Amino acid sequence: MGDTGTPVPTTWNDPNVCPFCEMQLESPGAGFMDHLKSNPACESGFDQWRGNINSDIRGGWSG
Repeated sequence: MGDTGTPVPTTWNDPNVCPFCEMQLESPGAGFMDHLKSNPACESGFDQWRGNINSDIRGGWSG
C-alpha cells in the first residue's frame, strides 16, 4: 500500500460523506462502495485505512 497522497482519516463523523474526499454519498453502505469504484484516490485511501486496522481485529476485517 504505500503513500497514495490521499490522507487517511482518523475519524469518520458522517457516514453519508466520503471520509477521503468529503463528497456526499448516495448511501452510507452500497453508495460508499460504488463511490470507491469510481474514485481511485478514495479507493486507495480506503485500502490503506483497511490495512491499518486489519491487525486490530481478530481474523482481519472482511468489509
